[in-house]
Amino acid sequence: MNRIICTTLLALFVAISLVTHLAKPASAGDLLFYYELALKSDPQFTGSKYEHLANREVLDQAYAGLLPKIYGDANYTFTGQDIRSSDNTVFAVGNTTYDSRGFSLNLVQPLFRYGSFVGVGQARSSLKRSDLELEKARQDLALRLVEAYMNILSAYDKLLAIKAEEDAVQSHYELAKMRTANGLAPITDLYDSEARLAAVSAQRVEAENFLDDKKQALVEICGSPDMETRPLKADIPLAAPFPDKLENWVAAATTQNLAVLIQKYKAEIAEKEIERQKAAHYPSLDFQADYILKDTDGTLFGGGSNTITYDFIFKINVPIYEGGLIASKTREASNKHRSAVQELEKQVRAAERKARLDYSGVMSAMSRVEAMKKSIQAQNLVVEAKQEGFKAGLFIGIAVLDSLQDLYRYRKEYSQARNDYVLNTLRLKHAVGTLNDEDIRQLNSWLQ
Repeated sequence: MNRIICTTLLALFVAISLVTHLAKPASAGDLLFYYELALKSDPQFTGSKYEHLANREVLDQAYAGLLPKIYGDANYTFTGQDIRSSDNTVFAVGNTTYDSRGFSLNLVQPLFRYGSFVGVGQARSSLKRSDLELEKARQDLALRLVEAYMNILSAYDKLLAIKAEEDAVQSHYELAKMRTANGLAPITDLYDSEARLAAVSAQRVEAENFLDDKKQALVEICGSPDMETRPLKADIPLAAPFPDKLENWVAAATTQNLAVLIQKYKAEIAEKEIERQKAAHYPSLDFQADYILKDTDGTLFGGGSNTITYDFIFKINVPIYEGGLIASKTREASNKHRSAVQELEKQVRAAERKARLDYSGVMSAMSRVEAMKKSIQAQNLVVEAKQEGFKAGLFIGIAVLDSLQDLYRYRKEYSQARNDYVLNTLRLKHAVGTLNDEDIRQLNSWLQ
């Protein structure tokens, strides 16, 4: 099942990527433009790609334990000897020097090493885990990019609302100053409006700095200088997640969440490590073939020789006792497997919690968007009425300022609710491991 999910995710990733890039080219400033930059330039994702390439070597390394090994050796020796005296008549008294040359070729073919067979299975699980880690890195990048982009839009909407509030308070301040000068309003109205104007001006400066920081966060991901962004359209489609049952999303998160799947493979690898360590108790059988060529110009007995030796060896190695090392490593592997199982349970619970949070976040954001839209419509009427009433002397200035403050607070909350809907929708798909390029394209179509 996990293998099918992993293969499907990777195939979906490749297919949608091709469709995305061929169907609609990205233009500067939109989300697809930054996404293409991020896929090429984000250091975190690029590092994950290299890590994935490195991890793919584990299978070749595991197979190396089953394949033959060939060693070659060549040597040259210069020998000098001085026989002063000898009771053995075979040895001639006097100085002798001679050269020796040798060459050997050794082949070792493992016939039975159970630990190596287990290591191959372990490496296959590592490859599947690595593929999932790369896919998770891509989905993480997509979500990080969308969050950075939407944070810019949120910061920009907040700044626009504060600037509009500042203009409105400025206009009210001018009106209050004129009415106070003409004796039509108390001096407190002028002081109130002046204080509100100073406060909202300070908020504007803070909002400008906040926007600059959010832009820099996008630059950090894409590695490109600051460029334009595009706000959301006035009316974006608000739809509940499909299927509309929370239990379906929770079930999907506990079985499809990429962090959960990755941890499942880690637990599987840890379980196979126990078996691999136990395999050190088993005997091993190797076949060895040696070819040795030795050419010497002399010996202790005088006269040279040229010899070739062939050896064919079947070698069985039976471990008997290694000071408790194998038993200790087996216990270590067993405890690490238990730890991996607990980490898996942790990831499952975290995925369930995240799915619940993101699902409720989508539903909550939809309700807030509709509520804030109605609040803005109603508050516009309140502001108009109080402004007219202030001119007629029915309301004091602080009542008008309070209504203006409420209006722009509703506008900021409306903007934030729309952004939260977008983010929570993508976070929910990320929680169940299905966030793909098509989701980025859809969000991009919601931009002006």
